[in-house]
Amino acid sequence: MYREWFYLTQSVWNNTFSYDNRKNKKLYIPSLINWSIDDIKLWDQVVFEDYDFDDKLSSCYGLKNFYKIPWDWKDIYLFDNHNHAYYFWYLARAQWIIWDNNTLIHIDEHADTRDWGEYLLKPDSCDLKKVFQFTNFTLNVGNYIIPAQKEGIIADIIQVRNETNLKDYMDLRLDLAWDIVLNLDLDFFQPDLDFIDFNLKKKVVLDAAKKAKIITVATSPFFINQELAIEVFRGIFEWK
Repeated sequence: MYREWFYLTQSVWNNTFSYDNRKNKKLYIPSLINWSIDDIKLWDQVVFEDYDFDDKLSSCYGLKNFYKIPWDWKDIYLFDNHNHAYYFWYLARAQWIIWDNNTLIHIDEHADTRDWGEYLLKPDSCDLKKVFQFTNFTLNVGNYIIPAQKEGIIADIIQVRNETNLKDYMDLRLDLAWDIVLNLDLDFFQPDLDFIDFNLKKKVVLDAAKKAKIITVATSPFFINQELAIEVFRGIFEWK
């Protein structure tokens, strides 16, 4: 899946936000490529569009592609809108990188745990075509975690959303025997959260990343400037 880019034109998924009030009715979904951390490119296609808190239409541009990036003997999947993480978790399961009952470390400004009551359960979750359709035509940026938990690929969820969560994480330090998925949203580094120490955030991200079997990272165009998001991403993961 994600072999070719396409436009989402129906009022589904992230395209439902303010759909009836927007002139633009389509969102760009990039293709997935293998790439290095140095060659990430932005693009001039709208990938998310909604009215912001000032009631102004925000047309958000994102990545030219989704990127599979090798890092510390594992893969990072970098993409724009966060619900794409759902697909990449199931891809990792299909490749025997993870199985069920993983602990999700969710580092994000938002919880992403709205429950709209729509789930893809076994055996449908073993069909990557159905997972792809569910990811791109049903889920959105705020409701993709609970379906994964209901199906069983995710068991426990550790939410890291503020300074207290960061310090609690560093105090607890996870058992290395746990099967861990790191799910990072780069909006945790947007300027409104600069009162939280950057080095503490980076330390927690890297600790979780080194323990995780797979890493999913969203650039979240609606919530953080994309040039800044890429700068932060490189600043964290070029640690070696």
